[in-house]
Amino acid sequence: MKISNRMNKRYTLISVYVIITCIVIYILSLVAKNAKDILTGLLGMLNWVMGVAKPIAIAFILAYLLDPVVNFFETLYGKIKIKNWKLKSGRTWAVMTTVLLLLAIIVLGISLLVYNVTNQLRLAKLDDIVVLATNYINNINDFYASVLAKLETVNIHSEQINDYIKDNATKLVDALKTGGTSFVSSLANISSYITTVIFALVISIYFMIDGKMIKNYIRKVGRAFLNNSWNTRISIFLKDADYVFSGYIRGQLLDVMVMMFALTVVLSIIGVKYSVLIGIIAGLGNLIPYLGPFIAYFGTAISCLAYGQYQKLIIAVIALAIVQALDGNIIAPKLLSQSIKIHPVLVIISLIFGNAIGGLFGMLFAVPVGALLKLLFSRYVDTRLKEKQEEQDGVKQKEQGREKKPSKEEAGIN
Repeated sequence: MKISNRMNKRYTLISVYVIITCIVIYILSLVAKNAKDILTGLLGMLNWVMGVAKPIAIAFILAYLLDPVVNFFETLYGKIKIKNWKLKSGRTWAVMTTVLLLLAIIVLGISLLVYNVTNQLRLAKLDDIVVLATNYINNINDFYASVLAKLETVNIHSEQINDYIKDNATKLVDALKTGGTSFVSSLANISSYITTVIFALVISIYFMIDGKMIKNYIRKVGRAFLNNSWNTRISIFLKDADYVFSGYIRGQLLDVMVMMFALTVVLSIIGVKYSVLIGIIAGLGNLIPYLGPFIAYFGTAISCLAYGQYQKLIIAVIALAIVQALDGNIIAPKLLSQSIKIHPVLVIISLIFGNAIGGLFGMLFAVPVGALLKLLFSRYVDTRLKEKQEEQDGVKQKEQGREKKPSKEEAGIN
């Protein structure tokens, strides 16, 4: 009976394994057949979750960036005393002051930008613009005619060129239509953008006011559900992330403001048209490495060439090179944390992956994420090297102990 019972249990276990294996294979076959639909559904759910979580993510980023300013005003309000009365709810007043200051800066920047552009357009004479456009068209026609004449001399007929131009013109028109459609759809969704920004601003206010309480509650939950080892690892990771992101993002924002002011002043002194517009856009472009200088040079070249200011273009290019050199070698290193010193190749790779994953938003955070991964990898490598060194030291100590320990024969002789 005992042998039969054991055999039955063994056969039963084998049968269960076979049934489970068949079920798994059947499920995998269904997944393989409907992989496209399943992937589409998962991506749809992911987009929905990202859309819902977008205001919360923006609010968290905004609260994180403004936290030093809030702490500054909270400390300042804490020192305010009128006779025996002390200001209560200093954190709340500090948050409201920070938000009002942020809104004032945004309104001031937009007003200055709009005023500069409208003023430049108002000063520009309509007749000059028409003459400039006519000259451009004539120059293009002359260049096209000269190219056709040269091609005729080498037995390349103009019909081939015309067909080529028609094909590319069709592609250009299609691209313009696609861009126009995207622009119109963006304008149609402007209400959703405004709603997202408003909700993010409101949520960020609560984050800034109750940030310490939220942190303490998260730590409490971590201590309740995780062991000490995991809590220590998470704490170290958060400290590293704060060190890298605070050093990069906040420093980069300061660098953006400095470059916006510097580029605007330099181009205005030289007399470049739309200097404020170029300075603001190029300064904002500094959030993404290598984009700011490209915008500054390209915008300056377009503005100067459009108005025939060739001498100013040369002076502006030299001035921009000096400003960019000062920013790259003096200003940015002083403002940015030492933790984001990574090789330019890694910066480019981070930007490529950031663009592939999250587009422009991904490129904004690609460099600090790459710097954080580099810091974590370097720390892991140092830990592994330390462990190996300790193992080697332990082996050496054991070998030395064996050499010092006398053998049994020597111990008997002695």
